[in-house]
Amino acid sequence: MRDCSFVDRLWLQRCRDEYNIDDYTDWKGVSSYYQLYSRILYRYGPLLGVWQRRMGCYGGLISIKAYDGKIFGQEYVVKCYDSSPTYQIQVVRRPVFVITTTDNEEDCVVQCQTLLHESHPGSIDMKTFKNGLVNKFSLVCTAKCRHNPLENNDLVFFFDSLYQMWAKDELQQDDISDNHTFVNDVIGRKFLTYLSWSHGFTFTRLSPIQENTPFNEFLQSGYYAGTYGIHGLEIIRISCNYKERTISGIKVTGDSNVPAGKVTFKAFLNNPISVRSSEDSPILLPDDLIPLVNGIPRYATAIYHGSGQIAFNGYRLPRFINGKFIVFDRDTCGFVWLGNSFTLFKRLDEEFLNI
Repeated sequence: MRDCSFVDRLWLQRCRDEYNIDDYTDWKGVSSYYQLYSRILYRYGPLLGVWQRRMGCYGGLISIKAYDGKIFGQEYVVKCYDSSPTYQIQVVRRPVFVITTTDNEEDCVVQCQTLLHESHPGSIDMKTFKNGLVNKFSLVCTAKCRHNPLENNDLVFFFDSLYQMWAKDELQQDDISDNHTFVNDVIGRKFLTYLSWSHGFTFTRLSPIQENTPFNEFLQSGYYAGTYGIHGLEIIRISCNYKERTISGIKVTGDSNVPAGKVTFKAFLNNPISVRSSEDSPILLPDDLIPLVNGIPRYATAIYHGSGQIAFNGYRLPRFINGKFIVFDRDTCGFVWLGNSFTLFKRLDEEFLNI
């Protein structure tokens, strides 16, 4: 029986079935599927998947994948092209950590990564196991000063370039003017929060979204980029609870008013305002319902009553106000807030879900 446990075909099958990995040749110091499983996948394989990062009120969408002989943790940040009439969304990846093997048969190395793609040692502490999966883990950096230039005299001169890099992603602009004073603006506060947290993050697993619901004929469940005024684009997880006849949007990334992890809107399928009668008869939206802005469709497939969550800065006095949820097509929807402010949601290309 002990001899059977070293048959490499059996370990190949486990690597395939449990982690969808069928090649060990790129892994440094690994010469069999048994070594790949026992050294790497048994210990760190449960991390593979999609996660929400805790970072104050802001959060983050993290994907952990294994390829090219390493395990990569990457953050997905959304940005758009304002000049595009079709309102195209681009997903930018930021490095968070990487796990590599070494020539030493017993060692794996966790490398924490900064915005400047500089690597240094870190460690991973897995918190909770459920049904064989890790539902929470922490990344702890052993070189905190490498993340915050203000705490390292050798890196202070990097601070401005680091902020410029950050702001370009957050503001969706390649040219950041001198008028963006980081101390006072919204993006600056988010940047300073990132620096204060980046040496040690906690991650919570995001469960798969149920996609096989009758409502998917109108709108696909999934991850969407939503427009939130001065806060910029945020990532929202939109799903349908067909039993309760509701659609909900939960923030994966948030802001100082309504933070990550909170419900941003609900729509009530039992309370429609208008639903198209056929594919050939879309609903023409009145000009006073949503803004006349390039990229916002003028025709809809359905409009429902809903409620959206608002709050003062610091998530003070949160409350839900009435609104309207609009379905434009299977990948695009929007929410009209009381007072006719408008949030447009566009579905992301979910390449990061292909673990």
